[in-house]
Amino acid sequence: MSEEILKELIWAGYLPNGKVPASLAKTLAPIMDKYEPLLRACDDLGERKEEIFAWLLEVMATELEYAISPPVNDEAMVSYMYEEMRPRVVWDEKLQVSEEDRDMKLYVAIHKTLLRSNRATLRFRVLTLYYPEWPGAGGAAIASDLMHELETVVDAVDGHIIHPLTEKLSVLLRRRASLFRTLADVIGYKPEEFPTLLDDPRFMDRSVTRALKKRAKKFRIRLRRTVVRAVLFLFLTKMLLALIIEVPYDLYVAQEVILLPLAMNILFHPFFLALLSLTVSIPERKNATAAQEMVRALIVGADHQLLNLKVKGSHFGTWGTIFSIFYGLTFLFTYGFIAATLSQFHFNWLSITLFLFFLSLVTFFGIRIRTSVKDVVVTNAARSVIGSLFDIFMLPVVRAGRWLSLKVAKINVFIYFFDFIIEAPFKVGIRFIENWFAFVREKKEEI
Repeated sequence: MSEEILKELIWAGYLPNGKVPASLAKTLAPIMDKYEPLLRACDDLGERKEEIFAWLLEVMATELEYAISPPVNDEAMVSYMYEEMRPRVVWDEKLQVSEEDRDMKLYVAIHKTLLRSNRATLRFRVLTLYYPEWPGAGGAAIASDLMHELETVVDAVDGHIIHPLTEKLSVLLRRRASLFRTLADVIGYKPEEFPTLLDDPRFMDRSVTRALKKRAKKFRIRLRRTVVRAVLFLFLTKMLLALIIEVPYDLYVAQEVILLPLAMNILFHPFFLALLSLTVSIPERKNATAAQEMVRALIVGADHQLLNLKVKGSHFGTWGTIFSIFYGLTFLFTYGFIAATLSQFHFNWLSITLFLFFLSLVTFFGIRIRTSVKDVVVTNAARSVIGSLFDIFMLPVVRAGRWLSLKVAKINVFIYFFDFIIEAPFKVGIRFIENWFAFVREKKEEI
């Protein structure tokens, strides 16, 4: 199986052809052997059998990835950020969390935010923090212990990853993570010269500014590419829905096609997405100055307000209930107002439903794209009055879009199509060709 995995990674272009040593398969095989008794133990877990089986597969895949290409530099930067941020985080006294749990949640949040780690990677890393001897073939010695407490281990690991405090820390750390990525760029530019930068503040400032400019340029290129693709995909999707659903409905019910609602439903959402996404700005000079000050503070171990972090508990109390009711009313008002306005333009219930559905999704993705600027900006953005009003009335739309995106993402029709209709026959074909050439070579040698 280890040889087959390496072949598929080479076929897919993740590993260079002709440069992967055969000995690597011998490194992966013991890792896979180590997980076999755990995977078999899932048969005795009843309703959680499939859940924990998939959990183990994800962790095993991540460990194999770490064995094939160890992310040494990334893990070093995570450790560095953790050591720097740990004393700078102030925890609210209302949060009844032990120091050990705080440290674990901070580490997970940093790993997630700095490296954009997915849940499988976080599970593997938390597991290795609980069991430092687990990675590699040596972990087979404790597999029997894990086998008898699988559910407990899975719940403990996931408990840290999905905890609300971990998510809150991830949000708060996002701008700080941008600084540490910039610092990693400075180190990676000319590693042999980095020690000299520590003794020359002006040279360090120029290096930080250069790294930020490169990141800003890459961000703008990626942003334009993402927006163009999203707008085109959205436009084509709306055209298809109009032809398949809206036009036949209008012809069947209203006996005519009303062009204004149809045109608005096709054109508004792509335009709105482009407007939300392409109006993002980066205050480069202010950002560079703040980053330079923060890097100096890190080097000398000084305090800096943008590096400090305060994790607060819920402090709304009774007001929280009142605000929740007001939030619900705002939700009804926003959607009700939009629906009433659309009805004035002769939208029927189907057109209004499709408009609100795509408005929720587009607003959510547009805001997600806008907030991605935090990956390159370390300063806190000032809020205008218009921006605050937008937040009040459009937040329900954004939240609804987030909920819809999570539900739509579970419909993996395309994944199944590519896996079973395209990829599986493709793999069989490649394997057939390889074996055919091996057979021909063997017959040729017999001659």
